[in-house]
Amino acid sequence: MSFESLLVNRVTISRPTVAYTDGVSSKAYTVLSTKTKCNIQWTSAKSALNSLRKGFELKEGWNAFFKYAVNLKVDDKVEDEKGRTFIVKTDPEDVTGRKHHVEVVLAQVN
Repeated sequence: MSFESLLVNRVTISRPTVAYTDGVSSKAYTVLSTKTKCNIQWTSAKSALNSLRKGFELKEGWNAFFKYAVNLKVDDKVEDEKGRTFIVKTDPEDVTGRKHHVEVVLAQVN
């Protein structure tokens, strides 16, 4: 099974921008990419505990896996094909060190 075949979600990635009008700030999002392939998964507490035994750390919650070259930062918005919206909570991490893929922690907002 290829890594590509595991990227079952298609998401829109948007970056926050802040504008100031008469000294009042407002936040809007600018779309960076659409139909970006990824895999969004819920990591259970049991899986998180097992990961520590294997020498790496996962936390319970939403995690996403992207191809290595994805343009993603903390606070970006990720919207999937199911209508779910997430905010990126960690910078993309190359956990394997092989420039194969990156992982991020997400917080669901709807």
